[in-house]
Amino acid sequence: MTLLTACVAPTAPATSSQGGASTGSTAAGTTPAAATTGLIFVGWNDQAWYDPVVQQFVKENPDAEASYRMLSNYKDEITLLAAGEQCDVLVTRDDDRAGFVQAGFIRSIQDEEGVQALADDMYPGNLSAMVTDGKQYGLPYYTDFHTFMYNNDLLTKAGFDKPPATLSELTDMSVEIKKQGIAEYPLAMWINQEQNFKEIMYSLVYGSSGDWFDDTLTPICDKPDSVVQQIIDWMADAINNKKIMDKANLEMDDSTEVDLLFQNGKTVFQGLNRYDLRRLNDPTQTPVAREGERVFRPMLMPGFEGAGKGVVTWTRQYTVNAKAVDQDKAFRLQYFAGGKNKEGIYWTAKQWFDRFGLGFAYKSLATDPDIVKGESAWGDPELFAQQKATAKPRKGLDAAWYSEWDNDMQAEWHKALLGQSTSSEATKAMADKWNELKAASA
Repeated sequence: MTLLTACVAPTAPATSSQGGASTGSTAAGTTPAAATTGLIFVGWNDQAWYDPVVQQFVKENPDAEASYRMLSNYKDEITLLAAGEQCDVLVTRDDDRAGFVQAGFIRSIQDEEGVQALADDMYPGNLSAMVTDGKQYGLPYYTDFHTFMYNNDLLTKAGFDKPPATLSELTDMSVEIKKQGIAEYPLAMWINQEQNFKEIMYSLVYGSSGDWFDDTLTPICDKPDSVVQQIIDWMADAINNKKIMDKANLEMDDSTEVDLLFQNGKTVFQGLNRYDLRRLNDPTQTPVAREGERVFRPMLMPGFEGAGKGVVTWTRQYTVNAKAVDQDKAFRLQYFAGGKNKEGIYWTAKQWFDRFGLGFAYKSLATDPDIVKGESAWGDPELFAQQKATAKPRKGLDAAWYSEWDNDMQAEWHKALLGQSTSSEATKAMADKWNELKAASA
C-alpha cells in the first residue's frame, strides 16, 4: 500500500512548528510505552506539553486511566499503527489523515454526540481539514499559518521604516543589511528537509499566488516559469549568489539553531509560525526581547507582486484509533482535548493559547477576552486577521499518497538549492512523482 512506504523515511526531531522540542528515542524511533491498562495518548510533542492535559482529563473522568507517550517524530505514528501497537488517541497531522483513513487506522466520529455542535463553531477551512469522504475524523489540536517575522530594532538600525512587501524588496533590504555589517546572513528559514521545510516552501509559493496543482489536482508546477520554479530560483539566488541566507540552513535544526540565531539578533528576517511571536517577545525566553515591547514583529507574506496574497495554514488534530482498547473512553479523551470539558469550556484550546500562543479552530474563541488581551500583548491581531483571510491549506491533502509525495518533493527542492539539478528539472520530478503515485494508488 502506498501509505506504508512512508514509514521508512528518515526521522527527525520535532520542532516549534510541530509544537514542542523532542528528546532522545529508542532505536525504533519512539520512547518506550509505559505499562498501562488505560488509554495511551500519542504525539510528538514534549511530555511536559501533554501531561497537564491528560491529568485534567483523568480528573474530570475518574473512571478513565490515561497516559501520554511521546514519539521522536510524527512519522513514527505510521510505524506504531502498522505494527498494531496500542495508541488509542493520536495527535495527527492533516498530511496523514487521508492515508490513515484509507488504511483503516482511524475511525469516523461523525455520529458521536456533541461533534456536530463543535463542527458548527469551527472555521470552514479547519473543519474541511478533518473530513474525508464526507465524514469527520478529527477534532482540532491547533491551527496556524507561516509567514516572515522581522527584528524591528535591526531593521530600524539599517535605516528602514517598514518591512518588505515583495520578495525583491526582501532581497534588496537583506543585501543592504549585509553590506552595513548588521548581519552576515540577514535572512533565515526552516529549510531542513526532515523538519519544517514545507511551511516556508508553501507560504512562499502561495504568497506569489502559485501552486503545485490546479483544482483537478493535475500538476502545474512543471510548466515553464511556474511560480514553484521561480521561488526555487529566488531561494537559490539568495543562498548561492547574494549570500544573504546561509547554506548551512539546509542542515540546521529549526528550533535549536535557526531560531536561536534570530532570538539573539544574528538574523533580521525569518520565516516562522504566527504563534512563535509569543516566545520571541518574551524576555524570559528570548535574549534581545524587552518587557512590554514588540521587538519581533510579523509582516504580511511578501510575494513577487505584493504582500498578503497567501500563506499556508494547517490543522493539527486528534483522532481515535479504530482499534482503541476502549472506544467510548478514547472518544471522551479526543472530545476533551479537541473540544470541550465537562463545564462546556474549550479548556484545552485555551490553555494551548495561554501557554504557547497556539491558534484555534473555533470561531467563538476569537472574541474571548483572555485571548484578545493576550494576542494584543505580543502580536498584531489586525495583521493576523488580514493574513488569515488569504491563508489556505495545501492542495492534495486528501490523496492517500500525499505524505510520501511531499517527502520526495522536498528532496527535489533541496537538490535544486544545492545545484545538483535545475529548478525546471526539480519541478518536473515533482510532477512526475505525483503522477506515478496517483497511478499506483489507482
